[in-house]
Amino acid sequence: MSQLIKKRVLALSVHSQNFGFAVFDGPHELIDWGIRSFRGGVNAVKIPMEEKLKSLFGLYRPDMLIVNEPRVQKGKRIASAVTQLAQKERISVTSVSRKAVQKSFPSDSESKYHVATAIAARYPELLPRLPSRRKAWQSEKYGIPIFEAAAIGIVYLNKI
Repeated sequence: MSQLIKKRVLALSVHSQNFGFAVFDGPHELIDWGIRSFRGGVNAVKIPMEEKLKSLFGLYRPDMLIVNEPRVQKGKRIASAVTQLAQKERISVTSVSRKAVQKSFPSDSESKYHVATAIAARYPELLPRLPSRRKAWQSEKYGIPIFEAAAIGIVYLNKI
């Protein structure tokens, strides 16, 4: 009887001013999640993105970093910086596309909220973080990057 090898995975959903993260110990155990902001300008945060990432790397010691494939140029630059930082820390990096997430959640891929609801059903510890459904005129809800990160982590873990 073979044993399931646990692999520590840190999944990041990178955006222009923040990133959501989800940490998995194997495919069935979600051990932590959250959002870290690194916005600039008048409301700039005091701790830069690099320090926040190094803190996560040090705390969880991931075997693999999974990053979403950003669609805008600024997101691509940030994802590239994240990848370089992870490689300096000797952490393997791969990316997951939005299409791969939609294929993994076919009946739930109508919206990010539907995917988030499916993830909260799979990991009930995320239910308190599940944002309400967004109205057409509203901006994206604050907690959605956590669920995006969890989704890309799930997609990766289902492939290995």
